[in-house]
Amino acid sequence: MNALAPYIAALHQEHLLEEAELRRLVKASQGSTETVPAWRRGLGGGARRLAGLFASVARSIDPHAEIELAERERAGRAERTVGRAFAG
Repeated sequence: MNALAPYIAALHQEHLLEEAELRRLVKASQGSTETVPAWRRGLGGGARRLAGLFASVARSIDPHAEIELAERERAGRAERTVGRAFAG
């Protein structure tokens, strides 16, 4: 075996470790956050307003849904009120 083989192997190993460290740093800097597709970034607050519009149209078409929503809200408030009375 060549007398320089251990030194060459050590240099090669050091090079591989440096390369792995660089790859790790690049991956950590790029993949830390989720990316939002371009078509969704352009929607902004308009998408929320549009969704609200569709929801209000759906409620106006089906008045029973609005009644059920009001009943659920009243029931939720009553449960919270009773819960506070027993907790205190």
